[in-house]
Amino acid sequence: MPSLLFGFYGFLPAFMLVLFRVSGLMLTAPVFSSIALPVQVRALLAAAISLAVFPMTLSWLPSQLTLAEVLVGMVGELAIGVLLGLAINLVFMGLEMAAEVAGQMSGMRLGEVFNPLLESSAGAMGELYTLVATMIFLAVRGDHALIRALLDSFQAIPPLGAVPTEGLVALLLDLLNLAFTITIRVGGPMVLALMLALISFGFLSRTIPQLHLMNIGFPVKVAICLSVAAMTMISMENVLVDGLSEAFDAIRIGLGVPPAA
Repeated sequence: MPSLLFGFYGFLPAFMLVLFRVSGLMLTAPVFSSIALPVQVRALLAAAISLAVFPMTLSWLPSQLTLAEVLVGMVGELAIGVLLGLAINLVFMGLEMAAEVAGQMSGMRLGEVFNPLLESSAGAMGELYTLVATMIFLAVRGDHALIRALLDSFQAIPPLGAVPTEGLVALLLDLLNLAFTITIRVGGPMVLALMLALISFGFLSRTIPQLHLMNIGFPVKVAICLSVAAMTMISMENVLVDGLSEAFDAIRIGLGVPPAA
């Protein structure tokens, strides 16, 4: 028994490197980083994934690790995990940004909703789109694809192999571009409809000055925003799935792993 404990103690520094990469993913990835999951559950999930992944990384680790190597390696491993989770989270941020812009133009942003799960306030449209995107993400098994990308990252960048490269910088730029593209694809119809409504209100205010646009404008804009959102939300699944596919492919290319079949 003491010999087993001593053997595990020898592997502990290498295990901490794996644990920090998985923990970085848990800090930023959709669903996994949600405050709805208790901290204990997220910690156990990170430990379980690390234990499952650890045996495949032993062949890439040096036999002797110094304390300085482990401490520096932990920072690099945490950064890789955070980058993987942030890459997928940017897709969700694009959807939420589109909803927030539409809510701001329609006036619905005036009534903020407090989300006790995230301990933050946001517009009703943003919360609605985030919940729908989360359900779509789980329905298409995006969490499984995220774990597969994590496993592939150990093959592409072994522990202690994290080095900032131009590919990672290009990956971040591509993901930001993807987030703005999703924002335009999702929020474009609502913003266009609201702009046409505002232009119509401008003509009405000039032709019929007696009409109180302040009284009728707000409910009309809300009705237009909700109607267009209801019609376009049907196609949001295709937009989100395409965005997740592009994000996963960009991650694999940035890490030097061939795209999944």
